Amino acid sequence: MSVNTELLKNRDFRNTLFAIGANQLSDSMSYITTPIIILALTGSPEAASITLFVAGVLATCAGAISGTWVDRIGPSKCLALSCIGQSLSWVAILLYLVFNVTNIYVLVITISLAAIISTFDYPSEQSIITRVVPKEHLGYASGMGETRESTANLLGGPVAGIIIGFSTVLMTAVHAIVNLLAFIVAPKSYGASRQPAEEEEGEKTSFWQDSKAGFEYILKNKVLVSIAFVSTLANFGTVGIPLTFIYYYTLEGAHPLFIGIFASAFGVGVLLGSFLVGPLTEKFALGPLGITSLAIMSACYLLLPVVHSMLWAVCLLIVLAGIVLPSFNSSIIAYINASTPEHMIGRVHSVQGIPNMALTPLAVLLAGFLIVDWGITYTALFYAVFIFLSLVVMVFQKPLRQLPHISQVTNAQ
Repeated sequence: MSVNTELLKNRDFRNTLFAIGANQLSDSMSYITTPIIILALTGSPEAASITLFVAGVLATCAGAISGTWVDRIGPSKCLALSCIGQSLSWVAILLYLVFNVTNIYVLVITISLAAIISTFDYPSEQSIITRVVPKEHLGYASGMGETRESTANLLGGPVAGIIIGFSTVLMTAVHAIVNLLAFIVAPKSYGASRQPAEEEEGEKTSFWQDSKAGFEYILKNKVLVSIAFVSTLANFGTVGIPLTFIYYYTLEGAHPLFIGIFASAFGVGVLLGSFLVGPLTEKFALGPLGITSLAIMSACYLLLPVVHSMLWAVCLLIVLAGIVLPSFNSSIIAYINASTPEHMIGRVHSVQGIPNMALTPLAVLLAGFLIVDWGITYTALFYAVFIFLSLVVMVFQKPLRQLPHISQVTNAQ
């Protein structure tokens, strides 16, 4: 029996995998449906931009502390709250469409609440996984998560485009149903296949004390600080490059079909690479695996400025970079999950994600300005350098370079 098959027989893991997958599918579809719905209600692109910006900022702030709630309330409850909260938000938006509610403040509040609630998903998933998946299988679990996410991202856009072409009300109802299905499937309780963490001694702590403890835990751990730095550099580059090329091809008057092919290339690569994660994390130490993945990604992205005029070459490099990305991501996630005390998993993942959440909007913002001022060659090179820098940091940081095999990671208690 394969490890993936064995994991899917684990009811709590399977239900978590599918519940998060449903939420991710809804999120992927929302990138198309949300701005279209706001435009349908207000007729104002400015209103759409303001709503999405405010929701993004508030979600970023909420993401910094959502993991603390997960640790305090419990991941199953937080995941269920996220699913039903997102479903009810879409029900509210559906009613706005039916009754033609155009108040921008109502839209901002509703969409922002949905975005804030959704920040429970990731720390809840990781917290549940550490409890129901044996340590030696964490790499496989991460790989299956990458497969699910890339599939949701590939399907979300086309599915939303087809359905919303018939009716915005129908599309909104589909969102509500998908998130409701996630709530129904989400595990309401779970067993523990790893040794449970010892309870902290002393009096009960406040929410803010728990949040502070999450920050302090990471800041005192040089490996986790280095991981956050490396992943932030790599993420900045991988966010900026796709937008840069989409802007470039659009300005060059490329057919939308070709732009769509390019936009799908990275997702195809990630989907293919996700199937390799389990075997690779089982065979190789996490440090060398992460370095090799970053080295291949760096080479691919540094070649993009050279071949930018050849769509087939660009897509080939993007697919290859996508194939190795899950191995890099999973080596990091598997290490964090295997080494972090179970009672702190939620807040550690939340704090780790703060630099990425903060700099992602900057990467998006700069792409539009740089492509106009610098052109495709220097803009693509600018973002590629960040990925190369992440490789340099990982190579020269001894703790990262020597990350052990997943089976040798010490369980922090």
